[in-house]
Amino acid sequence: MKRNGKLTFAKVHAMTGSELEQYAERGEADRSDLSRAVIHHLHLSDSWGCDSEYACEFGGGAPVNVRLTLKCQPAVTLCLSSPSDDVPYWRMCLPFDGGTSVAWLYCAETFDPRTIYYTLQRIETLTTSGITTPEKLAVALRQAGGAV
Repeated sequence: MKRNGKLTFAKVHAMTGSELEQYAERGEADRSDLSRAVIHHLHLSDSWGCDSEYACEFGGGAPVNVRLTLKCQPAVTLCLSSPSDDVPYWRMCLPFDGGTSVAWLYCAETFDPRTIYYTLQRIETLTTSGITTPEKLAVALRQAGGAV
């Protein structure tokens, strides 16, 4: 894949798992640019902290791996991953039970930051109403149809 300038939403949205892999394999700087572009397009509120994978510190497996942590509830950390050669979907999950279980919050063939943003807002609302642990959030989101 050739350098095509800035990673716009349209470019990230249209990239397949293979194209994302090729982009990330160009080196740490390009992988970092890819992660930053995804984070930029999420338009995170100040309620969320964000960390992205640069080597394989989150377990690798996808060109983009982002951890979104609710600042007021640090135990609430969501994992957002891009498609790869192995898994053709963008996906976001909420690990719970010490990481042994996950609630799937998002799974799509293309990057849709608006849907992800609304999911983050829903989680903020639930924590404000007193549902503050990942386990309780997973149950509440599942009951409301926002998780599997």
